[in-house]
Amino acid sequence: MQGRKKVVRELIFDPEIEKTTKANRKAVRLAHQAALLASGTEEIIEEEVPSSNTSNDETESMARVDPPPRRTLGDFGQATGGHNPNLGFQPVNPVSFDIKNTVLSALKENQFSGSESECPNIHLARFYEACGYTEPTGVSESNKKLRLFPLSLIGRAKDWIDTLPPNTIATWDELELKFRERYFPIHKSAQTRMLLDASAGGSLKNKDESETRELVEAMAQNEYRVQNDRGAKKKAGMLELDTQTALLAQSQLMNMQMAAMLKHFTTTPAPQMQANAVQDVKCAFCGKGHANGECFPAGSE
Repeated sequence: MQGRKKVVRELIFDPEIEKTTKANRKAVRLAHQAALLASGTEEIIEEEVPSSNTSNDETESMARVDPPPRRTLGDFGQATGGHNPNLGFQPVNPVSFDIKNTVLSALKENQFSGSESECPNIHLARFYEACGYTEPTGVSESNKKLRLFPLSLIGRAKDWIDTLPPNTIATWDELELKFRERYFPIHKSAQTRMLLDASAGGSLKNKDESETRELVEAMAQNEYRVQNDRGAKKKAGMLELDTQTALLAQSQLMNMQMAAMLKHFTTTPAPQMQANAVQDVKCAFCGKGHANGECFPAGSE
């Protein structure tokens, strides 16, 4: 019977056995993680914990992490890298295309500032008309309007759209809804609703489509006629100037009449004055043959 052959392997001396063991464990862990990813399963991999035999220098180098630089709130408002951090309104999918001069002129001509006298619905109608002047290749209608709409705003309205957080508006319908909510609030629509209900003699819900259209058209025509009947407005200050001038002229006339009367009474004797009054009645102001104070016809101002 043949005996078993003994296999003797020579042991290699490793002066850094701890580092070698650590590297072997890491290689086994990475191979296990790669196998899990390949099979499509997930498993929580424990973080490597340094052994108690690890030197203090290695532990400190592993734990040392440089903290981020301290930034104040004022630093966030400063320009970074020579660029202004506030880029204005930015949709989710911004597009870029050449804008024709005709489109720019139409947008600049009907810019919306957000004042109370401006109607947001009229502005949107004119904006749609300006958008019809261009059809950029490869750009959807929604992205085209998102690109052009900021150019139609000015003043407070431009400041408002720039305050919208970037990458939060994806479609034109979302931006249009926010614009209507901002510049056509609920209280305005409630006032319009009350006016229509009063004109309808009850509730507008009881009217059909044709009756409602006729009612709105009649209200619009009445408003148009009222504005035209008022005529051209005088310039500011014209009415006040006319009134002041008339009062001043009347005061001067009264002063002149009073001075003439006093002079007449003080210089003429009483008997002679009575004779003159009977024989020759003459106005001391205009010199005509009537009593003082009767320069103007009866009933005139």
